[in-house]
Amino acid sequence: MKHILVILLSSVLSVNMQPDLPVLTESILQGNNGRFVVKKDYTLAGKSLKVPEGLTLVFSGGSLDNGKLVGNNSSVEVKQSKPAFGLNMAIAGLWNVPEVHDGWFAFDSSPDFISNQVIDNMLAFSNDSTPCHLFFEEDRTYYFELPYNGRKDLGNTFSHRIEDGKKRRNYWEVLNDDYAFLRIFTIPSNTHVTINNKLKMLPTSLGAYFIFWEYGKENVTVDGTGTIAGDNDWHRYDAPFTGKSYGEWGYIFRCIRCTNFTFKDITLSDAFGDCIHYSGSVYPDEKNPRWGSNLTLDNVKILRARRNGVAIGARNVRVRNCHFEGCGTDAVRGTAPKSAIDFEPDHVRYYPEIGNQDVLMERCTFKNNHFDMSSSLNTVKAYGKTATVIRDCRFTSSLRFAVVFWMRFENCYIPKIVNLYGDKDILRDCRHVDFVNCDFEQTEKTFGFTSNGRNKRTNCRFNVGNAKKR
Repeated sequence: MKHILVILLSSVLSVNMQPDLPVLTESILQGNNGRFVVKKDYTLAGKSLKVPEGLTLVFSGGSLDNGKLVGNNSSVEVKQSKPAFGLNMAIAGLWNVPEVHDGWFAFDSSPDFISNQVIDNMLAFSNDSTPCHLFFEEDRTYYFELPYNGRKDLGNTFSHRIEDGKKRRNYWEVLNDDYAFLRIFTIPSNTHVTINNKLKMLPTSLGAYFIFWEYGKENVTVDGTGTIAGDNDWHRYDAPFTGKSYGEWGYIFRCIRCTNFTFKDITLSDAFGDCIHYSGSVYPDEKNPRWGSNLTLDNVKILRARRNGVAIGARNVRVRNCHFEGCGTDAVRGTAPKSAIDFEPDHVRYYPEIGNQDVLMERCTFKNNHFDMSSSLNTVKAYGKTATVIRDCRFTSSLRFAVVFWMRFENCYIPKIVNLYGDKDILRDCRHVDFVNCDFEQTEKTFGFTSNGRNKRTNCRFNVGNAKKR
């Protein structure tokens, strides 16, 4: 028995006394004719390693862990099936890597593993000046969190203004850099992100967050068969954001004065606020052109957004073949506007250039939303021509109008339109809203079309009940 214990103790000691992994240093990387082949496992010993300028790291059997790898116009090639980067690695600096795959990074599939660093590392290999394609393609669910865990009633820190004789908070201040701790990730310009698995936010009690904060970015594509999900399905409603309100500013994508963004085939779900908010800038001291432009949504699924599925205030927008379901309902604790899609440029009264221009939505489907569409100040009254066209859509829930200008519906089925203020004349404050070849469940009298021709209908049918669209 004693002999057996000695053998076991010797075995344990031999394992624990194995030599540590070799430390990779800058001196080792120097003088390799622009390429260093990583054939064995290295540690960075908890330190930062700056890669020599222009060097390519070629992983062929080895890996790096435990430290920060800082690029210097550097590159990476991975020629192995095992991960090149361990769980305790951080990527920083400037890189030139055309493709990045999530299989390069070690992953812990346990349900309590927080994946922020893995996602940050993927994004760190891209930059604004060099095109890069990121692939999330492994059989994984990436649970990520909002790192900030401080004061919950942040809405009470915003300033006030007087509007229409009433004191109102300047909630737009949540967009200021003072609240940058509410931003989780940013996709750089000239980056293509393909997601074929799932990114899912862990629950928070904060009433505002930005999963992807995009300011002034351009040429970004997000596509794939996967899902990006907010936290609303398990949000912790235990701390009011302001007053008695739990907040509504939880965005999956908040895009401000961006241009040329494409979302294709992806599913976005369970936003505490909006799944996508694409708009111009409302910063009072904005020095750049304010407007956002060139947005395409193609075959995107927008599910269970608490506030809006999509909110748009931009130029040259195309929303085609998208599906909106379960947005703004009581089941998701819907908060106004409670709409699948909302054409509403914030503060367009103050900054007319951020209004909707050349916007087209067509062939979209809707199911079980509180409102299928909402609009207030689609653009300014003086714009002078149709700004937004909605074509070949079969709505299943009500549309909500406030003060709407320059909008046109073609070949649509519309169950009901309601006025934000509850007026019987539902188009009272609307101008240049036209309906062509549309079917309505409401009666013609309900709309209050006036003789002065401020809104028009052509070849429309009213009181059609649930008849099929012609």
